[in-house]
Amino acid sequence: MSDATHANGDRASDAAVGPPRESRAALFLRFLRFGLLAWGGPVAQIAMIRDELVERERWISRERFNRVLAVYQALPGPEAHELCVYFGMLARGRIGALLAGLGFMLPGFALMFGLSALYVSHGIDSPLATAAFRGLQAAVVALVIRALFRIGRHALTNRALWLLGALVAGAHLLGWNFLLSLALAGAAYALWQRRGAHATATLHCCVPALLLAAAAPSVPPLATLFLSGLRS
Repeated sequence: MSDATHANGDRASDAAVGPPRESRAALFLRFLRFGLLAWGGPVAQIAMIRDELVERERWISRERFNRVLAVYQALPGPEAHELCVYFGMLARGRIGALLAGLGFMLPGFALMFGLSALYVSHGIDSPLATAAFRGLQAAVVALVIRALFRIGRHALTNRALWLLGALVAGAHLLGWNFLLSLALAGAAYALWQRRGAHATATLHCCVPALLLAAAAPSVPPLATLFLSGLRS
């Protein structure tokens, strides 16, 4: 089989079909199930949503999903929940967005409400509870690493993106300002694509600027819980 045939097959497999024609109740139950299975933090949640709605059911193309995810990752708020609202909007308009967001949010809200009540009334200082939570942390780390690989291999498609991703990740781990790192990484890759033949020289110029600007001290968290959550 020729390379052109393989390429055409890849494009066909990546083509979007669109959301299925399902009732509002079915849409709510679909995202309620996502909420019930949403263990492992946003990376694992996004990988789960992508696997079902993009890879298997092809609501949108992979390229469009990557663009949408990039927007939500740059905006404040939980990107997994925002993705659910987006897909709900695609399927059933504003009502679908409300139902999808509510369905995804309800299980976590109910669980946290119950655990908070249990903590206030009984506490979690027993050796059994401590051991259980440590075991959960190990499982969550494994889920996040697996999900990060599954998302990264679709989003980081060349060496320049891998380099920029590694630099921004390192800057974030060192506590440097994430917004500056994010903006400069986007600008660096835009210049890299525009320059073409001068890609390597462009990255060599932008990387020191990224490191110097990202070294600015990050804003410390605010004192109150409300303002801290609002900032996040």
